[in-house]
Amino acid sequence: MTKQTHPISWIAGSSITAAALAIGIIGISLTLTGTGYADDDHNRGREIPQNVEYSAECGSCHMAYPANLLPAEKWRAITANLEDHFGDNASLDPQATARIEEYLLLHAAKNGKVLKNSKPLIAGMGPQKITEQAFFIRKHDKIPKRMVQDNPKVGSFSQCSNCHNLAEKGVFNEDTVNIPGFGRWDD
Repeated sequence: MTKQTHPISWIAGSSITAAALAIGIIGISLTLTGTGYADDDHNRGREIPQNVEYSAECGSCHMAYPANLLPAEKWRAITANLEDHFGDNASLDPQATARIEEYLLLHAAKNGKVLKNSKPLIAGMGPQKITEQAFFIRKHDKIPKRMVQDNPKVGSFSQCSNCHNLAEKGVFNEDTVNIPGFGRWDD
């Protein structure tokens, strides 16, 4: 004669088995999808190669944003319209523009996405400011205006390197955030 399993034991055992399977599936999914970045070769702690000409030309007016913050299409639109670069004339000679564009395209975000789970940036909309991108807004939405825009040591959200110590190298993880006058930011 077989012994009947108590219903509570069966439910508990089934629940534990289902939870273990779910954790395993999630773990395998994360392993197979890589780091979460559109280009699995770029991870949060990896520095983006620097380009002296780009840093000198573009960095003379603002932080030379890491190329992987925009997809190639957006960088092309920006370099094609330097005479009206968000209201300023940032024209360069054609050879310098071509060399800088080549660098930006080589290291641009892949598939129109900055992060795997982010929505692709809208094609055909022309260049958008990095600070107006959905991924940027999502990452900064909890930071009070007084800590950035009203802070004379920062000035605006576009001055990434004022708070992100390794921003110019393309490293933006929370461990590198130190807001002047307020200290380390931990979301």
